[in-house]
Amino acid sequence: MSRPSPLAISVGSVRRLLKEETTYRTELTNQEARLRRWESEGDGEDDADTGNREWAIKQEKQGIQETKAIFGPLREKLLSAVAGLEDLVHSEQAEQLSEDEVKEAKELIVRAKAG
Repeated sequence: MSRPSPLAISVGSVRRLLKEETTYRTELTNQEARLRRWESEGDGEDDADTGNREWAIKQEKQGIQETKAIFGPLREKLLSAVAGLEDLVHSEQAEQLSEDEVKEAKELIVRAKAG
């Protein structure tokens, strides 16, 4: 089995990081929705339920902050991977690559920079 080309490795890396970013954004949206739901609930509950709900709200807020903290370092990794991919696409080796590989790489670069 032949080794993957540097371009294939770089494309895979950018694709993985984009997927990871999308997953964290989805998770953040879900966490925020749960938090809004828990904050709006609670009318007519007894003290035990109120304590449990307050604990859950506190935990969800902490989870949201932890999820938000991931975006900065993840974005830096993504931009670094994109820079490497751009270097490969614009290098002398790019002439040896198939049009489909280069097209996919360029599409990923645009997607990564847009996000």
